[in-house]
Amino acid sequence: MKLKSLKTVLFAFALASTTNISASSLQPVGDILKKSPTTNVDGINYKLDAKKQEAKVIAGKGIYNGEIVIPEKITVDSVVYFVEEIDGGAFKGCSSVTAITLPNGITEIGSSAFEDCTSIEEITIPASIRKIESSTFAGCSNLKVINLPDGITSIEQGAFKKCTALEEITIPTGVTSLPYNLFLGCSSLKNVNLPVGLEKIGYSCFQDCSSLEEIDIPNSVKAIGWVAFKNCTSLRSFSFTTSMDNIANSIFEGCTSLKDVNITNSIKGIDHDAFKGCASLDSIFIPNSVRSLGSSVFENCNNLRIVNIPNGIKSIPSKAFKNCSALPEIEIPYSVKDINSDAFNGCSSLAMIDIPSSVEEIDGDAFNNCHSLMTVIIRAGKPVKIKKSSFGKATQRQGIFYVPMASVYRSDPKSAWFKIYNIKNLNDRQR
Repeated sequence: MKLKSLKTVLFAFALASTTNISASSLQPVGDILKKSPTTNVDGINYKLDAKKQEAKVIAGKGIYNGEIVIPEKITVDSVVYFVEEIDGGAFKGCSSVTAITLPNGITEIGSSAFEDCTSIEEITIPASIRKIESSTFAGCSNLKVINLPDGITSIEQGAFKKCTALEEITIPTGVTSLPYNLFLGCSSLKNVNLPVGLEKIGYSCFQDCSSLEEIDIPNSVKAIGWVAFKNCTSLRSFSFTTSMDNIANSIFEGCTSLKDVNITNSIKGIDHDAFKGCASLDSIFIPNSVRSLGSSVFENCNNLRIVNIPNGIKSIPSKAFKNCSALPEIEIPYSVKDINSDAFNGCSSLAMIDIPSSVEEIDGDAFNNCHSLMTVIIRAGKPVKIKKSSFGKATQRQGIFYVPMASVYRSDPKSAWFKIYNIKNLNDRQR
């Protein structure tokens, strides 16, 4: 065979081999396009699934504006597609969209789908929707009305965060948990209807809802997260359920209008900062079921006049009653072993304190700035451990300290007790 003919044969063989491989490994172009083509119909962008005949609304290169009416179905190249989903972030940041109409039959709305659509005022969720995803309507600052169907069983975190115009909402009966940040910053929210069967309210759920005056918590609620109602400055009253066993930290911090609080016998602990800054709180009863108090629990409650420390509390935490300037008296139960730093600092109306024999230590600044405190009764026979700053200078110099035996309390010249001017025997007060 000539060289030229051999080359021709080899070339033909190679070409045939390549063609066979390509034909077996590549799909027809039409099949590829049918997988996930996109299209625009009447100004709305869709992703198509020809096999399922479904269309998903997606974000486009341009920003949506005006009134958006999403149809139940669209027709593309003689094929009917049913609109069943709105993609996550599809309309995010479309501040010029003034209204959205959603079709019946839509089954899913992705997270952040309408986030920061600041011109939308009202929206109705179709009955086919079962879940509201995270941040779906976050930042919709003009959204005043949202209608949720009864079929919804789940609402994710931050779904209505910073919807500052929203005034009222009803949570569907199938929802058992409200997630964190759900209504954070909804400053116009006044009325919230919670379903029977709700079990949990997440942290920061209603934080900064400054127009919320009252809320009825179903007895099914077992837990309310920390900071849940922080800075709800219009909230006036609150009742805990008998299903709860703990009051979370900072739950009512900064609730300056809160006046009436009902703590049930099921509560075993109150965490730090729970009522910090509740300036309207006049009185509160803590049941004996409570065994622990957190630091700063009533700090800056400057109108608090009546409060009890329940039996069973072993330690009065730091700053527990700091700056409770209207508090005229308080009883320390015999279960208490130590009074921590700043516990009563700034209680300027406190005139007398009776410290039981169970107390072993009073930390620094515990009774500092208690300018009216002129009578201190100490019942422990062994000198209680104190610091130079445990009591303010006015109390140390002008007040009278009654102890079982003054000579015992003055026996150590290096002790802070030696700096106190007027220590008398407890029997002298009883005469």
